[in-house]
Formats: sequence, C-alpha cells, structure tokens
Amino acid sequence: MDSHIPQVGPPTFERVRNVPKVVLHDHLDGGLRPETIIELADEIGYTDLPATDPDELTTWMMRGANRKDLTLYLETFAHTVAVMQTPEGIERVARECAEDLAADGVVYAEVRFAPELHTEHGLSL
Repeated sequence: MDSHIPQVGPPTFERVRNVPKVVLHDHLDGGLRPETIIELADEIGYTDLPATDPDELTTWMMRGANRKDLTLYLETFAHTVAVMQTPEGIERVARECAEDLAADGVVYAEVRFAPELHTEHGLSL
C-alpha cells in the first residue's frame, strides 16, 4: 500500500478556479459583466449608469459590494435590473452567467431571479 500523499502546494488562483464547485444561491441580476451592462444600457437607452467605462463601472460596483450596508449594496441592482428589461437582454445575461460559472469550475448552480422586476418595458409574467 502506497502511503505517499502527493504534495499539491499552496492554493493558486488557477487551482481554485479548476476545482469543481457547487453554487446553491446565485442571483442572475447580481453578476453581470460590466461590458454587458454598458452595452445593454446603450441598446435600450438607459442613461443612469454611474460610469460608462468598464473599469470605472467595476470599481463602482465593487465599492458598493464592500460597503457592508445592505441599502448601499443594493444600489448596484437598480442598474443591472434596468438593463434586463428585454427578452434579448435577459437571454444574454443568462448565457453569460452560465459561461462564467463554467469558467469558474461550477458544475451545479441554482440561479434565481425575480421576473416581476423585469416588466418595466412590456415583458409579462
């Protein structure tokens, strides 16, 4: 019997990214790519984004997530939900969500969204 345990070394970004993962609670409108937010906003004429540069928007959104205040944190969702008001927008966000989860090594995910928040431009429940 071989009792040798291989040494894998300290965790690295690539190692952690490649480990199979399960996500049990993820919000579709909580993980949009900054580029997607900007492009969808442009397509539907949404002009209330705090920034139109992907890096600046990322910084603004991360700052919101790190403020440890639920009200401030939820400010970001006003913008993500606003650009998810068309079937094409929701489809793109869902596709990119699946792509991003797969790229992160997620093998099972429970992704949710609230359809009633996506009816401002004529979508129905």
